[in-house]
Parts: sequence; structure tokens; C-alpha cells
Amino acid sequence: MKKKFAVLLLITLFVGLLGSGFSGNSNATSSGGSDSWPMYHNDLTHSGYTAQAGPLTNQTLWSYSSDDPHSSPTIADGVVYVGTHTGKLLAINASNGVALWSYQSGGDIHSTPAVSDNMVYFGSYDNSVYAIDASTGTLVWRVQTSDHVQSSPAVANGVVYIASSDANVYAFNATIGELLWSFPTHSGDVGASPAVVNGIVYISDNGEVWALNAYTGAAIWKFSAGDTAYSSPAVVNGVVYVGGDTLADGAVYALDASSGAKLWSFSASNLWVYSSPSVANGVVYVGSYDHDATDIGVNNGLLFALDASTGKMLWSYPVGTEVLDSPIVANNVVYAGGYNTDFYALNASTGAKLWSYQIEFPSTYSWSSAAVAGGVLYVDFEGGTLFAFGSSNSATTPTPTPGTQTNATVSALTDNGVVNLALSGNITSAQMSNVTIAANNATTTGLYFTVTGESGTIGFSKITIPKSLVPPEATPLIFIDGLPAQSQGFTQDANNY
Repeated sequence: MKKKFAVLLLITLFVGLLGSGFSGNSNATSSGGSDSWPMYHNDLTHSGYTAQAGPLTNQTLWSYSSDDPHSSPTIADGVVYVGTHTGKLLAINASNGVALWSYQSGGDIHSTPAVSDNMVYFGSYDNSVYAIDASTGTLVWRVQTSDHVQSSPAVANGVVYIASSDANVYAFNATIGELLWSFPTHSGDVGASPAVVNGIVYISDNGEVWALNAYTGAAIWKFSAGDTAYSSPAVVNGVVYVGGDTLADGAVYALDASSGAKLWSFSASNLWVYSSPSVANGVVYVGSYDHDATDIGVNNGLLFALDASTGKMLWSYPVGTEVLDSPIVANNVVYAGGYNTDFYALNASTGAKLWSYQIEFPSTYSWSSAAVAGGVLYVDFEGGTLFAFGSSNSATTPTPTPGTQTNATVSALTDNGVVNLALSGNITSAQMSNVTIAANNATTTGLYFTVTGESGTIGFSKITIPKSLVPPEATPLIFIDGLPAQSQGFTQDANNY
């Protein structure tokens, strides 16, 4: 039986590689580090991006089906937090899927929890905003709004920012729940989630995008999209990215974060964008759906990759149904689901499918956004199952079929074209596929490929990377599967690594 496994060689330099021209995300983050995803879309900018690698296969580590998980998950300090249709906030051990504690609110929890300073914050359909002790699951404070709260909180500098369907944006003291200010949008249901960047709160509502002073709540600017803006904004490198429908001139907008001026808009026929964009390495990733389709779950929904500077479409992937959840990007992989039973992992540079997973009944479509922490991807599906995808340390690692070759080459797709890498050993070039070299941020470039071989056999290969790919002033630190290459047979000469 044929099996596949992925090999990752990661080159980290003090300067950017390959002349990619990409710039890294300057993202503010809250609680934790590389093993955390502490709020909706990971950080205060709502970039939906992490430089850490996610799973390259659909191996399921565990699943949790009790209590009907519904909100997008967040992860901090080895714990997954997720809200449910039954009104519970769950704390689940991230390693094994065992529930640690639960807190019962008075309504459905669509709001993605935010974790900061050992507190968990979320909104509920009982019109309330909650603060829960992350260690014990006990209530610290609760405040009431005038309508249900499906917005996901952002916590910055001791303040909880969140919106309510009563058309207000709120700022609460994170420690005691005291109301600091509220801002009326006067536009009906506000279900979007605020991003907080450089002392400004960015929020979208029914057709408008607002920038508010984070300290006073005063309006700084407003952009009227002329259509419905249901998605939550992402704010990266001084630009606000947000989705809408196509009744006006665009389904995705890019706005100047300081002034609200429109920089560009992207429209694709009759596709609407309820999905919130993610932004990574100069690319905007966003889902869409066909609002003219008559059958729910069967239409022409697409996942788009757009140039963040111009709005030009780089690639699209036909999911075949509504993409209502918000894609995320981990390293060079985009993860997203659709309004059917499938979940996808795509190459972020090319849009090529790396893997997919089909959910079995009673779980159905993916509504929530995924999260990646510690190399594991967490996502839940309507109908009630939370999944953890990753690589098990106890799993048997399949290895390639032995074979021999001398001085073969394999072509790697880079941002600047194709580079030929020298290959020797008993992994043949025919066994290698999906070879890409892609910049992850301003200082990191990864080489990715998949090897196909017979389970239970042993294979090895030597990959030669020309030093001409590396800027002469750079000093590389090379890792293979997260370990220093120097301890794994790494050598170099005057011309090659």
C-alpha cells in the first residue's frame, strides 16, 4: 500500500531569501507564543496567520463530539477553548481531547473566545459578555448588552473590545468588566469582530467599516461600502481588508488604515464574501459564495488568493460550495472549509490541494475558522465535532522505497520561477512532488516536498541547494524537521549547502 509523508527543510536567514519581495506581518499578539492561537484569527490584527507549520496530512489525533462545539477554537497554554450550541464554554486538553471544565452560559456561543492573562472572554446569545478564570472555569464577571453577542472579543492593554447585535461597539475593563465606552453604529446587527491596531479599533457592520479611537471610542473615519460588510476586518501593514457582497463595486476592499480611503476593491461576478480575510506574506486569502445559487451546499464558491497591494487575483480554488468560514494560513499552507462536508489544505503559493478531509454525519459543514498551535490544526464542524489534525509521535513513519540514482535534479517552484535542486540517494526524483520554495516572512524561507514510497522501507536523500539562491551577506541557520541540520549530516562547500 502506498503512503505519503512530507519532509520539511527550513532555512532561516538573518535577511530575506530568493529576492521574494514579500514582507512579514507586523502583527500584535496577545497571550502565549508559537504554541498558542489565543483569539479569533490569532492576533489583534486578525491576520489569520502564523509562521509555525500546520499539519501536512489529514491524520486525526483526536475528536470531541459532546456538547455540540460551534465557535472557532482558541488555544493557550495547552488548552483548547470553544463555545457550543448548548451555551457551554469548554476547556479541552489540547493533547488528548479530554474535557477539563465547562461553564454554562444562557445562550448559544458563536463568539470565539479570547484568552489573555489567564482569563477567557466571550459573548453569548443571552446578550452577555463573560470573563471566566482560565484555570478553574469559574465566573469572574458578566456584563449585559441589549441584544445577542456573536462578535468575538479582542483584548488589548487591559481592555476587552467587542460588538453586539444592539448595534453598539463596547470597551470593558478586562479585570472588572466596567464599561469604559460604547459607540453606536446605528446600522443594526453588528456580528463582526473588532481588530485593534496602534490604538485604533476597526469594526465592520451592515455596509460600513469604522475606525474608532481605542481609548475614547470616538469615530476617526467611516467607509461606506454601499453593500453588506458582514466579514471582520484584518489590518496588516497599514491596510484594512474586509469582505462584502457585489451589489456595489467589490466583494473585497482594501482601505488605508489611517484615512479609510479605498485603495482597491476586488469583485468576481455574483460572488459574495461573508468570510473574513486572512493576510500573509503580501497575499489576501478569502472565501466566497454564489448568491444566485438556489441549492444550499451546491454552488460556485471559491477560495481566492489576491495580491495585497493591488487586489489582483493570484489564484482561486473551486470549493464547489459556500465558503462561509474564514481561511487561515500556517507557514505556507491555507486551511479552509466549505458549506459541505469537506475541509481543505492548499499550498498558499499556488492554490494546489495538499489534502482534504471529509466529515462524516452527523457533523456537516465548516462554519468556524480553524486554529493552529504546536503543529496541530483544530477545527469544528456544524453538527458538533471538534477535530485535531496533526502528526502523532507514536505513529509509524512510512518511508520511501529504496532505489538509487546519481546526480538527478528536481524542480522547485519559487516566487521568482523554477530552481533546479540537485538530488542523490535512494529517494528518486520521481518519488518527489509538490516541491516549492516559499518565503514565510521577511527572514524565513521554506523548502517543502512530498515523498511517496512503500510503508516500512527506509530511504534517504541528499538535497543540494545552490548558494547562489542565498544573498551573499546572509548566514543561514538550517533546520530539518525542527532540528539543527548540523546534527543530521548537513555539510557545505564553496558553492552549495
